[in-house]
Amino acid sequence: MREIKFRGKRVDGKGWIYGGYHKNDSGLTFIIIGSYGEKIGHCFIEVIPETVGQYTGLKDKNGKEIYDGDILKGNVYLRFEVEWDSENTGWNIAPHCQSTFEIIGNIHES
Repeated sequence: MREIKFRGKRVDGKGWIYGGYHKNDSGLTFIIIGSYGEKIGHCFIEVIPETVGQYTGLKDKNGKEIYDGDILKGNVYLRFEVEWDSENTGWNIAPHCQSTFEIIGNIHES
């Protein structure tokens, strides 16, 4: 079973945050970190909605998790953006190809 998690760029400019996803009634978008234990609480970190991407369940050739919006490089001639293909209901990267690709950035950073 694939792990369901998200990442988003923090509105306070302190980089990326990883965890659960929540959008409140006011339209604000959050990544939730932590757990619902007695000693550990959970925390809602506001993120820029356009930067939120879901984990694909795949890792690149270096073992780095691949998220929606990542840019992958397979060789000098092949580069593409990872995105959800709603027509085929899947990610536009084949699971058997993950070991040949490397994350070189994402669409939200240059």
